[in-house]
Amino acid sequence: MKTAVSLMSVFLTALTTASADFRVFRSAEGQVMEAEVLEVTEKSTTMRLQNGQEFTLPLERFSPADQEFLREWSPPGLDGEQIEKLNEVIGHPLFSGSKALWGESAAEIALRLKWPPESETKYSSSFRRYPGPKERFLSSRLYSAVVYAGEDGHPDRFSLVYANKGDFYAAAGSGEDHFAAGQVSDEAGSLEEAMASAEERIAKQLSSILAEGESQRFGEGSTRRTVRRWDFQGHAFLLSHVEQEYVGLTIVPTEQADSSGRSGLTSDQVLRARLERNVLRQENGDVVLANIPMVDQGPKGYCVPATFERAMRYMAIPADMYLLAQAGQSDAGGGTVTSILVDAVKSEVSSKARRVRDLDLERFKLSLIARYIDKGVPILWHMASLDRYNQIANERTVARESISDWSAWAEMVSAEMEANVESGDLHPETNYHICMIVGYNAATEEIAVSDSWGPRYELRWVHLGEAAAVSMGGGYVIDL
Repeated sequence: MKTAVSLMSVFLTALTTASADFRVFRSAEGQVMEAEVLEVTEKSTTMRLQNGQEFTLPLERFSPADQEFLREWSPPGLDGEQIEKLNEVIGHPLFSGSKALWGESAAEIALRLKWPPESETKYSSSFRRYPGPKERFLSSRLYSAVVYAGEDGHPDRFSLVYANKGDFYAAAGSGEDHFAAGQVSDEAGSLEEAMASAEERIAKQLSSILAEGESQRFGEGSTRRTVRRWDFQGHAFLLSHVEQEYVGLTIVPTEQADSSGRSGLTSDQVLRARLERNVLRQENGDVVLANIPMVDQGPKGYCVPATFERAMRYMAIPADMYLLAQAGQSDAGGGTVTSILVDAVKSEVSSKARRVRDLDLERFKLSLIARYIDKGVPILWHMASLDRYNQIANERTVARESISDWSAWAEMVSAEMEANVESGDLHPETNYHICMIVGYNAATEEIAVSDSWGPRYELRWVHLGEAAAVSMGGGYVIDL
């Protein structure tokens, strides 16, 4: 983890023999140290010592000669010939020129790979593609591809998922269409066959360029698994095969693979300040949370792991819905055993000094919702995503954009709510779902909801009474 440190804590008086990647630097006061340059910005540099410690220092603290060296420094280029071979084996222009992926913009990489934007917040972004059945990546059918980026816009990791339970037994469609009756594969044993075939082809392709992979453990908590690893000039390709669940390829910086995927902690003080800034209050009385990552679960029953991924990443805890689904022992058809997944998430969240609270939403009160939204914490809500409910949410959200008289609006939606509840169309007998409550308006008695179905469903509004009618009475928050 990069940290800002004092000059005296890293400059050394005794030096070892520098390796090819390490150089001796001198401070403006004459102290010396041996370090490897990782990154140089206009005003600072990030370096690494021989013991692996990373730190950031302002350029002005170095000697004039070293300041000149650092301002002219550029990352070492990758082997162009090997990049060309690797891109050919992959079947896509993953690499460009001689740049390492970690020095590029995730948006630029996604653009050349044709991976659409999925989410963009102040602190992170992601680009995800659900390819068609004929698309291949490393000669194998790819079901999902996503690149996650941090606050600086550079990639943190790539997650590519091949044959897997969720997509292999996919429902009819994405978004609201997920609940329509669809075709499910009935080929006995075909999932394991597809997984074994994908794993074999991917390993063969990577080994043809990068020699034989090595086995190691990677991940934290319930997502820890055995992977096969290939390294390429700062990039680690990690191939997973979780029995009866999925085959996936994760690409991370080699130092992340070296640390087995362990991530750092965000302090309570930093996170609490961030959450407070995320609470946006509008003149019309809307109180809405900003900077919640979007995750599009695609055509599978991953609303639970996708929604928990969103909440965990919002609270600065790395997460991936496919790994969470595996932890939740998803059923054929892509569904997830919620109680098992929640137990796994509680363990993950606890390891990062956070906690998952169970909420009793039997009495669907605005005061309870406001208590968490006001401090920047979204609510994960069990409900029934009925056709009539979605129609109301879609139409109400569009109509809100042209409202100027909010008192009249409050009266109108209250009357509509009473009629909708009395009609019986909001009785929760099917379409069980989990989404997020991300805002409220006390004057109009509306709540803002967000579904893991892509940007179109990032923010929709319904009356509190309509939400209460489809509520299943339970929910969660990830809190400090």
